[in-house]
Amino acid sequence: MTGSSQVGPLLYARGTVVAVIALAVSGCSPEPTAELPANEPQSVAVSAVTPERRDLVDRIELVGAIVPEEQVTVYPKVSGYLKSLTVDIGDRVRQGQTLAEIDIPEMAASIEEKRAAIVQAEALVEQAKAAVEQHEAEVKFQEANYQRLKGIRERDEDVMPQQDVDRALARLGVARGQLRKAAADIAVAESAVKTAQAALTTIERLSEYATITAPIGGVVTQRSVDPGALVQAAAASRTQAAPLVVIARVDRVRIVTDVPEPSAPYVSRGSEARIEIAGLDPMTAKVSRTGGVLDPASRTLRAEINAANPKGRLKPGMTVRVSLALRRIKGAITVPVAALQAGADGLGVYIVESGIARRRLVETGLEFEDVAEITSGLSGSERVVANSAQPLTGGTAVTAR
Repeated sequence: MTGSSQVGPLLYARGTVVAVIALAVSGCSPEPTAELPANEPQSVAVSAVTPERRDLVDRIELVGAIVPEEQVTVYPKVSGYLKSLTVDIGDRVRQGQTLAEIDIPEMAASIEEKRAAIVQAEALVEQAKAAVEQHEAEVKFQEANYQRLKGIRERDEDVMPQQDVDRALARLGVARGQLRKAAADIAVAESAVKTAQAALTTIERLSEYATITAPIGGVVTQRSVDPGALVQAAAASRTQAAPLVVIARVDRVRIVTDVPEPSAPYVSRGSEARIEIAGLDPMTAKVSRTGGVLDPASRTLRAEINAANPKGRLKPGMTVRVSLALRRIKGAITVPVAALQAGADGLGVYIVESGIARRRLVETGLEFEDVAEITSGLSGSERVVANSAQPLTGGTAVTAR
């Protein structure tokens, strides 16, 4: 029905009132008036729009947390009594700063023992060298004696029996064997010196660990012991040793979040991110790194975003909202979400053609709060029903505005 067909009944209703008044005045019967057919279809008022082309950004909203850029738990490497602890939670420390000292009374005695072992080993070296000199002289004597007896035997066999020459040769062999043994004793003694020196170096190095320094600069976030406590070395098993302090670097922090499996393929290093933290202005950043693989338990991909924190306003442990840009679609056809109508045949929209509503099946892509992307079914030039005063079916007459 057109707009003029709507005016007819309205005018018809007014004419009836006039006729009744005239009848009352004149007492005459009114003339019959023409009535509209009772089954004439009524037009439904609808709001129609043309699909809009726009650039879309697929985003995912996640919850994340702030963690320190670096964090170190400081354990003692030697056992002893905690003599002093110069820092407490909240204190800022620089790399190399002295944090604590451990008192190890037996350490000094052990160092002296190792030094004495070196002196003893060096004395054995000198003894071995002296023995070598002695055996060298013996070898020279026995060699000269053998040559002398051998010469006599060669000149006159009756004067020098062969048995005496053979005994001289045997004594020379014994002397040479003793010389080789003495030379080997020197090598053993020198090795003992090196072993004793290494033991001394080890104990002296351990004594250096009695003074504990900060491995990184940052803020002390945890303190576990007090001066006077007996602390155990963590070299063998850190689970049995209590940490002294925990230091966190907070001038730079990391914002970490877990990306669900369906969105994980679209997140990589350089992906755009928007960070929202309660009480602070929103920040824009980029993904610094990802885990590369999904966590088998949660089926999520870990993503990290580096953030400078010179003023310390980003506190590790804070909860943040992370909005990640997954993909961009340029020139997408979009319609209002209200235009989508689900039916037995699938998802569709109604388009207006010559005053008639026609149902058109469509496929959607990205969906937002107010608009949805149409990936197939529309060319973008149609007039799509966005709102209707009454439910529509295919073939309904409509008046679009």
